[in-house]
Amino acid sequence: MIGVYLLLSLALLPVQYKYLSALREKEMVNKQAGKTQGDMYDKMNTGDLFLHENAQGNPLFLLANILASILIRIKHR
Repeated sequence: MIGVYLLLSLALLPVQYKYLSALREKEMVNKQAGKTQGDMYDKMNTGDLFLHENAQGNPLFLLANILASILIRIKHR
């Protein structure tokens, strides 16, 4: 069971990496425009907020999210 979860996390890693990278870029653009992270989420439509919550809060994606976050931090130092 754990092996299946690890394989699934590795399969989801590229998707989560792209998602988190795009989110980070969007945050940087908003920061340069003088907007806060809260403003960015306030302006998201309901569908995007639901997808974001599912992508970030689903326990199935936890390991893939952690690994993608680590890769982003290493790559964007």
